[in-house]
Amino acid sequence: MRALSQKEAEKLIVETPKIENLRTCSKLYSAKPHLAGDLQHAERICDLWRSYGIHTELSRYDVLQNFPRHSALSLHREDGSIAFNASLVEDEIAEDPTSSPQNGLPAFFGFGAHGTVHGELVYANFGTLSDFQLLESKGISVKGKIVICKYSKVFRGLKVRAAERFGAIGVIIYNDPQEDGKYTVKNGYKPYPHGPARHPKSIQRGSVDFFSVSVGDPTTPGYPSLPGEDTERREPKHAIPSIPALPISFSDAIQFLRALNGQGLSPDEIGGEGSDWQGALDNIDYWTGPSKAKVTLQNEGDYCYSPIYNVIGTIEGLTDETVILGNHHDSWSNGAIDPVSGSAAMNEVARGLGGLLKSWKPYRKIVLASWDNEEYGLVGSTEFGEHHAAWLTENCVAYINVDEATNGGNILGAYGSPLLAYVLRDAAKVIPSPINDGRTVYDDWLHLQRETADSLEEPNLTVMGTGSDYTVFFHHLGISSLDMLFNQKGTSVYPYHSNYDSYYWVEKFGDPGFKKHLAMARLFGLLTVKLAGIPVLPFRASDYADALKRHTRSLRNKDITGLILEPLETSVSKFEATVKAFDLSAHKEELDISHQPRSQAKRTNKIYMKLERSFLREKGGLPGRPWYKHLIFAPGLWAGYDGVAFPGITECLENGDVEGANGWIQEVAEVIDRASSLVQSAQLD
Repeated sequence: MRALSQKEAEKLIVETPKIENLRTCSKLYSAKPHLAGDLQHAERICDLWRSYGIHTELSRYDVLQNFPRHSALSLHREDGSIAFNASLVEDEIAEDPTSSPQNGLPAFFGFGAHGTVHGELVYANFGTLSDFQLLESKGISVKGKIVICKYSKVFRGLKVRAAERFGAIGVIIYNDPQEDGKYTVKNGYKPYPHGPARHPKSIQRGSVDFFSVSVGDPTTPGYPSLPGEDTERREPKHAIPSIPALPISFSDAIQFLRALNGQGLSPDEIGGEGSDWQGALDNIDYWTGPSKAKVTLQNEGDYCYSPIYNVIGTIEGLTDETVILGNHHDSWSNGAIDPVSGSAAMNEVARGLGGLLKSWKPYRKIVLASWDNEEYGLVGSTEFGEHHAAWLTENCVAYINVDEATNGGNILGAYGSPLLAYVLRDAAKVIPSPINDGRTVYDDWLHLQRETADSLEEPNLTVMGTGSDYTVFFHHLGISSLDMLFNQKGTSVYPYHSNYDSYYWVEKFGDPGFKKHLAMARLFGLLTVKLAGIPVLPFRASDYADALKRHTRSLRNKDITGLILEPLETSVSKFEATVKAFDLSAHKEELDISHQPRSQAKRTNKIYMKLERSFLREKGGLPGRPWYKHLIFAPGLWAGYDGVAFPGITECLENGDVEGANGWIQEVAEVIDRASSLVQSAQLD
């Protein structure tokens, strides 16, 4: 059989995904939840990939995990009798066949603390660090109190961390319609299942680990949780809460919030007129409290070391250079979006790659990873990364993550290393738009970004924070990484981590026709074949220089007295000149695999690989969170999901420490100079 050319392989991988296969996988995998450690589900994925001709094995780790036993939440009258018991259960919906509470998991938090607490209630807005600071400054103490706050703004675990820091004894978190934009009942939209608004009984489960501080098994920071008694276990309190917390629906939250009406400070008094302290529930005034009535919060469960199973498929290449693709297979709910939409896309990529192998040999090894226990704290991927750190550092050129194909959004969102911006743009120009005939995914992406920057010539990647399995690869090991999904400009409220994250919701609201699933499967596959098949990595270091310039300019525009930016600006300018010359040399002739001298490609690729690694802090990592080592990008310490540029500088400025920020400017400038020297040394060879 004639060997396929690179162009032919790219064409075939785009043509392979089928909507019917995506639908079938979505319905099958989302029939019930798959809590971390579901061996049967892992084996099902393993067997499927093997059927495509991909060598696939399970990889086990034994990790700390909590399992729910009983929870309760009660509001008491002033005489101590119970006025209201929260249901902590989502309604079964006749139209949605998988929505029965018996088919779901209880309302609980991964890595949540166990215990029973009793106290007055305080409303803390979104539960951000600044919200707690504002409460304290206004004389509202949460010490010894139970806090109720809204989702959104920051990762839920950091809400609990902030509450704990200010002395709270428990936390209640709910989704307020305020978070849902225009798709609310107040704006005339019907709630699920009859319309795109949030169902009032929807509950968002999730992890409450402190994942901007550390991820993975909190008892084995920096090393793998291997099975057996020889694995050293450490105290996990640096990374998980010590106070109990529960998620509830806004239907249940109403009773608790109503008990605060007229007590403490009003939204205008604490946040100012028109502040975000005013939510969107009817007949709720959003006063801070503390309440006269008391609340009892009970969360009981069991912590133990439990096995989890990563599914690892391997396609050998001509070299040891490696591209890794990742999605996860565990879920808090039926998970038709999270993670099944990504799993369906990845399975179609696996099928496509299996077909290509009959007449195509990739230049690089391809590893497909279906991670377990992402939901508790990116555990399966982190243990893998810590376990194989030396091999990954030596060989892994890129990690591509698709947690969800779409969350109901219509336009691509992409986050990651600027080194990968060029190849993503290149691939996105080939994939038809799932929403606009005659346009591409690239066209939609660029048009969206031009809404806020009309002179933009091409779309840029958003800064990578945390929240999915790219974290260990990018932030800990310095491997260029990309996370992508259709999550922009949605037309309904996504019932995140709820029992309503179902096949029915996807089919009716999230992705009718499965066109976004199809577009993601095509994009995922094409990126893989480009990254694995072209001898010289399709990276552009000049995109990194452009990103450094943008973020440095942003610091300059803050106009902070005493901030000395000249060392950083000088280093970035030198880096820009150096890498532009390197890119020009590396890509002056795009050659097919049969013509490219392997030794020349290997030298070039080593520089591109080492460039990202050179931005790691060699000793100590970031302050207060040594596991995170990337000096250019990191999750916001008190944000979590969202990334920040120059985290050392940013955190000092947030704390009003300009002198400390200047120290970090010097260190970051030196790291950028080190990267320039790395590239220059290659040009001298």
